[in-house]
Parts: sequence; C-alpha cells; structure tokens
Amino acid sequence: MTGLAAATMAAPLFHALPAAAQQRRTIGPVHTPATTANRDLPLVDFHTHLQRRTTAEDLISKMDATGVARLVLMPLYYGDGGGSVNDGQGSDEQARDYGARYPERFAPFVGMQRGELNGREVMREQTPQGIRLLRETEAKLRTGDFFGMGEFMLRFYPYTNKFGIVATSDMDYPADGWLMRQFADLSARYKAPMCFHAEAEPHVADAVRRLVEKHPEAILVWAHNCGRSSATDIAAMFQRYPNLYADLGGMVYSGPNVEAYGVYWPRRTQWMHLVVDERGTLLPDMKALFERYSNRFVIGTDIAHARVYERYLGHIPRWRHILSQLSPAAARNLAFGTANRLFRLSTAGLQRFAPIESVPI
Repeated sequence: MTGLAAATMAAPLFHALPAAAQQRRTIGPVHTPATTANRDLPLVDFHTHLQRRTTAEDLISKMDATGVARLVLMPLYYGDGGGSVNDGQGSDEQARDYGARYPERFAPFVGMQRGELNGREVMREQTPQGIRLLRETEAKLRTGDFFGMGEFMLRFYPYTNKFGIVATSDMDYPADGWLMRQFADLSARYKAPMCFHAEAEPHVADAVRRLVEKHPEAILVWAHNCGRSSATDIAAMFQRYPNLYADLGGMVYSGPNVEAYGVYWPRRTQWMHLVVDERGTLLPDMKALFERYSNRFVIGTDIAHARVYERYLGHIPRWRHILSQLSPAAARNLAFGTANRLFRLSTAGLQRFAPIESVPI
C-alpha cells in the first residue's frame, strides 16, 4: 500500500457532522399565480457561471429586466494564459457573498471549473489534490451556504468564439472515476445537486450510466440535455434513474452564425441531437420528451464568460418562446418548478451523516 493510500485509509475521507446537525440556509420557492401566461413566467436560470468582474448588482439589474427570479452561480475559476482566454477567475467566496447579500436571488454552487481538475489522473484515481478539493468542498457544503456543485467538465470540446473566448482543453475524463464517485457521495449526503458537462459519445454515456446507477441517492444534473443525447435515450435513462436530471443550458439558441450547444457546435458528431430548429421551434420528439418528463428538466442560459453577460437580455426571449410552445404544466416545471423541487431537496431539514470511508487505491 502506498503512503497516500495508507494515510487516507487511516481516517475517514469526510468529516462526520457534530451532534447538533447542520442545516443549509432556506431559500423560498419561486411562484406565480396559476393564471400567468407561459411567456410571462418567472424563470430560474439553473445553468450560469460567475466571473470575478461580474458584479451582483449588474446581475440583479439584468434579472429584473428579463423576469429571471433566481440564478444558480457556478464560479468559473479558469483564468487567461497558455493560449486560453476565459474571462473568468470567479470564486466560491464571491458566490457565497452574492448569496448572502441577495439570498432569494442567488443560489451559490461550489465551482468545479478549475485548473486543478484538468487531467485524467486526478479524475480517475486518488491524488493529493483530489482529496484536498473533496475535503474543501465538504467543508463548504457543511456551512449551509452552498446549494450544489458544478459544473464538472468531463467530455468537453475546445473552441474559439466570436467574443474572443478561447477554450483550449480537449477534455475526456471518466464520469465514473474515483473522484466523481466521491463527489456523488457528497451529493447524496448533503442533497446537493451536481451539474456535469459530458458530450454523450458512447463511452461517455456508458460511464455516466455507471455513475448514476452506483449512486442512487445522489442528485445528478447532466448538462446540455444530457450531453445532447437523443430524446429516446434520455427517456430511457429517466425511466431507469429517478435521480437523474437534465439542464437545457444553451440548448435553445439556434439559427445562422450561432455558437452555442443548441447547434452542432463546436464540433459535430453523430451522437448530437438538437432541441429546436433554426427558427427556435421545438423538434417534435423533444417537445414530447419535455411534456412527459417536465419535472426532470431545468433551463439555463449557460453564460460562462463575463463579456458575454453584456448580452444576457438577448438570451431570455428565446426561452420565453420555448415555454410558449409547451402545456402550462410543462412550461411551469421548466421555468421554475423543477428547480424549486431541487432546492427543496437541498433544504429538507436537519440531517446527520455517518463518516464515509475513503476508497483504497
């Protein structure tokens, strides 16, 4: 047994809660009269990011102007350098501060877009940096200030966009590796949704299924319509895995010259399936999927970089167009109902946890 394995086997990887169990701060449900038209529903933007130079007051102003009731804040730690231009450098502390100042408007997540998670080794097996991040994340969740974790980047295609953002990493990390399994344990213990990005290539989708199956108590949110999976595959997974959810971050932006996950961008593969046509009309199979499983979907703008927030107001009308194509019940779930339920799980009372033993190498 290596020194690292011996050290981690000697003590629990995560701390047990003290006798006076912790409770996450409460966050009220978004609501609106039953007579509110689909186009006018308040929205929960469940997939967006936080950058250092994006102020809370600017976000609130944009939210008020567009009828967005609440933002999930997933800090983008990536900075510029090595050919990358990320316009990021957000932090968990920044997200926590925004949540404290505007508790009903922001839901902070522990950010997982960070350089220390780049590399197959840290995602596949026990490493000192992985163990350190797990313990730091557990400590943050234990404070009650954070509602989830994300966005974990598993299978990601590099790109350069028209706003000058350059993402250089071509990531292909195991969804069911040691580190993701440990984070799934944290999700289960703290009822904390974990959002992950994984393009649904066959080997990726198989690994995601193994992760979900092995962690039935975790709350797993597969970004971008389950990595742009087909409606048939998503329905089969939802039927089999009640703890799997999908966010639709960026999936409804379409048309000429669009750079978003709603089109075949930044790389087209045979496994990609779109949600809307170039006019923003829901494709029939996806519309049927949303009607059948509306309580498993959340929406999101996927604003990942500070300079793109300048165009936030232009993103929301497309979402309202989408909601207008659905039944009232399905529209309400996508707009805020599913998010309400996920936040209710996060704040569902006092909980006590036994220690989790570390997994040997």
